[in-house]
Amino acid sequence: MTFREPLKLIGLLSRRPDLTLAQFSQHWRTRHRDLSLLLIRPGIMHGYIQNHRRPDADPIPGLPLAGDGFPELWTEGEDVLARLGAASEYLEGAYLDESNFMDGRSQALLAHEIVIDDGPGRVAAPTLVKAMLFFKRAAGVPFADFARAWERTLSPILMPGARPKRLTRQLAIELPGDAGATYEGVQTYAGQEGSYWADIPSFLAAWKGRKPAPEYIDESATVGVIVREEPVLFPIHQEQ
Repeated sequence: MTFREPLKLIGLLSRRPDLTLAQFSQHWRTRHRDLSLLLIRPGIMHGYIQNHRRPDADPIPGLPLAGDGFPELWTEGEDVLARLGAASEYLEGAYLDESNFMDGRSQALLAHEIVIDDGPGRVAAPTLVKAMLFFKRAAGVPFADFARAWERTLSPILMPGARPKRLTRQLAIELPGDAGATYEGVQTYAGQEGSYWADIPSFLAAWKGRKPAPEYIDESATVGVIVREEPVLFPIHQEQ
């Protein structure tokens, strides 16, 4: 089953070089988590999941590491970046805390989530191993062509025929006006895929059979990571 969900803002965070991965994750899941939850009040955030890079997993063979942490914030309205940039709850809270554990500004994408196969459902998903891959459009490929192929492909993009327990994709939207230029680092990627597996060996076994990227993807720009999904606030529309 394939269906679209509301907008989601996804970040790609790298840890400050003087912090261990454990220290980065601990700060993010405690102090920064509490500050991020303040974004509920102005209506910017309706769901929040943290994806922490797993210390028990090596980098995905053949792919550059995407980062150390990947927040997913469910939101609404294509003007969310402007609202976030003006919100005192962000400017006086999470924004000021970013330098305490992050290396520079995060990359991000504002996207619609497309659930390809819901498998055991969102609530059970954190019990599985999650692989996150980020893709860019190949040069000259129109957004509409990318979007059609992105939504219609029913198995993992680089692992045709593989059967993960759950499969989702995020399709970056085309930002209105000059927002793409205003918010540096947003929409660096055209899409993100999340595949869920019983364990790390199951993913690696499927990954061994990977194929070259389809022509609509810039394979040289693909990055990935294996994470542990940690729900903070399940999306309100998805509560079970």
